[in-house]
Amino acid sequence: MTFEVEVAGRLRRVAIEPVGPADAAGGRFRVAVDDHVLEVDARPTDLGLSLITSDRTVLDAALTGLPRGEWIVEFPHVVIRAAVDARRFRRTDSGDASGGSGLQRLVAPMPGRVVRVLVKRGDEVQARQGLVVVEAMKMENELRAARAGRVTDVAVVEGASVESGRLLVVVE
Repeated sequence: MTFEVEVAGRLRRVAIEPVGPADAAGGRFRVAVDDHVLEVDARPTDLGLSLITSDRTVLDAALTGLPRGEWIVEFPHVVIRAAVDARRFRRTDSGDASGGSGLQRLVAPMPGRVVRVLVKRGDEVQARQGLVVVEAMKMENELRAARAGRVTDVAVVEGASVESGRLLVVVE
């Protein structure tokens, strides 16, 4: 399988192929990121994946899937937001990349605590502008607007505990 993965504005080509049998318990995979190839032993965990590379480096990552092909990947000391094959989600009937039309309903991608609310009702926001910061697993995650619009509802306050899927902010 081949994917386009965008991290920090940089687009990468990622190809993954099994090396031997693979099942729900994991397996060995050849992973090519652009031209760098590496073999990885991948095992699912309660939070995501445990990866052991061919040079014996161990990486544990918590994975949270978001709408429109985006993922939050949490390593022990860093959080990465990645968009996987996101170009297919950006298309609209007019052909622009504005992220669609209608209401944007920003929801909590995981259980956590609201650390900061960065907008208020009536605020104009730009695409990718931070709206809410949620702390989960001792990591702060800034959740952003998919496109420009006006905030019509802020459904949380700072310090509130939220469950996965809880409505945070609505932008139209």
